[in-house]
Amino acid sequence: MTASRDRLAAGLTAAAVFALDQTTKEAVRASLSLGESRPLLGDLVRITYIMNPQGLMGLSFGPAGHLLLLPLSLLAAAAILYLFIRWQRAGTLASVSLGLILAGAAGNILDRVRFGAVVDFIDCDIPDIAIPPFRAGFINFSGFALDRWYTFNVADSAVLLGVAVLFVLSLLREEGRGKPGPA
Repeated sequence: MTASRDRLAAGLTAAAVFALDQTTKEAVRASLSLGESRPLLGDLVRITYIMNPQGLMGLSFGPAGHLLLLPLSLLAAAAILYLFIRWQRAGTLASVSLGLILAGAAGNILDRVRFGAVVDFIDCDIPDIAIPPFRAGFINFSGFALDRWYTFNVADSAVLLGVAVLFVLSLLREEGRGKPGPA
């Protein structure tokens, strides 16, 4: 595929994912009250309407973190857009992955601008994770427990999928560079 077709595929992917993200968020906002939860697949997957003032998977930057998230998100989106425009012959899969990341970033940025937080609603159960507190040298780890995954949305999924695919593609490219060519 040519660079222009790759860009078109990425742009169409970004537009479709952005539209899906915003449509699902509006459907949740219209049908559930804040904090309300409805089972989708029993307790395994629920639709739970929350407003997340923090980052992906509950990532927090401290008390003033909400002030950092929008500028950091805008900076990340600008970097992705730059890569999207500048990459020549990156391949369709890499271009579509950038489209996924751009759509996810744009969807969550729009939420932060409109609401001051991100609409999250996909609520999945996972096996319980518990790491007890421990000390390793001078590091004191206070422990960690998680009985449900962090509530997320379509935009979060798009960003994670796009990053994962780009990561795998970069590993494959590096592996290909390390191999000797034909003799």
